[in-house]
Amino acid sequence: MSDVLTPPPPKSSEPRAEAPAATAALPFDAPPATPSLRARAALVGNKLAYWAPVWVPMVVLAQVALGGLRPALAESRRLDREEVRMAERLDRELAESAQLERALQAQDDPIFLERERRLLRQADGPLGKK
Repeated sequence: MSDVLTPPPPKSSEPRAEAPAATAALPFDAPPATPSLRARAALVGNKLAYWAPVWVPMVVLAQVALGGLRPALAESRRLDREEVRMAERLDRELAESAQLERALQAQDDPIFLERERRLLRQADGPLGKK
């Protein structure tokens, strides 16, 4: 039944030309064919696209390491050094502030002021004047 439904292949009156074998057609001394510039560019593009999953992360990693990570680490080290200096300076300033606060409180104390007046009178006395 399948023979009835499918037509037979067309018969050609022309004889079929056989394709020459590639090795038989080229002489032994013929130089190999060089691909054109467009074919070379396509080949390079194909290879770049094939290896893109490898080189794209490598480029990103290099950019982070050289352009982002190294300066960030250097800045972190600098800030650590500055933090130590600022802590020392803060301690000095807090000590000075506490000393000034005690002096200010003493100036408001009437007993302290009276003792200072007595010390000044003793210094201004007969032995204190020059």
